[in-house]
Amino acid sequence: MTKTPEEIAMSLTALGLLLLAAVLHAGWNLLVKNAREKQVFTWWALSVGAVCFSPLLLAIRTFPIQIWPFVLCSALVEAAYYITLTRAYQHGDFSLVYPMARGTAPAFLVLWAVLFLGERPRPTGLVGLALLVLGLVMVGGKTWWSLRKKTSLSTSGIVLALSVACCISIYSAIDGAAVHIVSPLPYTVLVISLATAFFTPLVLLRYGRCAVVSEWKANWLRIIIVGILSFTSYMLVLASYSIAPVSYAGAVREISIVFAAFMGWRWLQEDLGLLRVVGASIIFVGILVIAIGG
Repeated sequence: MTKTPEEIAMSLTALGLLLLAAVLHAGWNLLVKNAREKQVFTWWALSVGAVCFSPLLLAIRTFPIQIWPFVLCSALVEAAYYITLTRAYQHGDFSLVYPMARGTAPAFLVLWAVLFLGERPRPTGLVGLALLVLGLVMVGGKTWWSLRKKTSLSTSGIVLALSVACCISIYSAIDGAAVHIVSPLPYTVLVISLATAFFTPLVLLRYGRCAVVSEWKANWLRIIIVGILSFTSYMLVLASYSIAPVSYAGAVREISIVFAAFMGWRWLQEDLGLLRVVGASIIFVGILVIAIGG
């Protein structure tokens, strides 16, 4: 069954939000890449973002009681995501862990969306999702293929990378349900602020006050920019969740891998290569299939 014109228009709106979010996500990750202590830098950015966007909490004077289980669960899972990601990078290279975590997250998300959100992807949509995941693996995994014989990824590293993907999919499913109850903007601020609070003790205990202060002095302007971009990008993602199936939207948002690869080629002199170009083309076809027939 094909979509109605109204459904296609809604899908295209969600797609536009997700593409913009993906560009912003890739952009702030590009800035994070040059930080000396990336976890401290990210913590500072989240903290700054929470302060900058705190006025949005005034849009809802009191959150409905039924939203608080979503808020707490999502914040805990996001805090677990940051902790697990840190551990994963201790057991494997960034170039190996990142593609595995981001590329497999959409597969987990489809499962949660079907089991807990009652979504039933159409056969055409499943084809689009399969193409999308294949393209993401090709684009994000190019470095993995080139390094697989030179760099070892331990079993614990694989488990941790898949755990990161699972965390991404779980908090995406939770947030996808929550934004049908409350506005995405103040909800984003509340959840990420709470996740940052949960994450704070680990950062302070692991790095210490001197490292935290030093990172701010060295990169305060970049930290502020990343804080604003990171919050804005996730707000756009949650806005798309409110008008499109989470199983589709959560997969499409990972197109940030493509934008990150392009930015790395354009500004960091990283190799783009035929494999990434083919993968990006497959992703484009998958998105079209989802938008039109999913």
